[in-house]
Amino acid sequence: MNKAIFITDIAKADISQITEYIAKDNKSASFLIADNFYKTFELLSKFPMAGTKKNGLIDKTVRIYIMKKNFAIVYRINFDKIEILRILTRYQNILAVLN
Repeated sequence: MNKAIFITDIAKADISQITEYIAKDNKSASFLIADNFYKTFELLSKFPMAGTKKNGLIDKTVRIYIMKKNFAIVYRINFDKIEILRILTRYQNILAVLN
């Protein structure tokens, strides 16, 4: 059974920021990447263990799924739901942002 997806406000803001940045150069690519985020969330609802834990994170319940080599979807499995906590780019220091 698929887990419900809950997207935090900060993760929604991350998605908006990323898609707005991409849209400056290519509007259709921004729609495509947004669609990829939501398809990946669906994948995580079916396979919540697909992400990995990252050494050095204070919160040991956090998992990270790398999407398209450029984006880290940060989430937590919480009983019957998946909480999408952040969407980070490979240019960000994941440990610094999350700790």
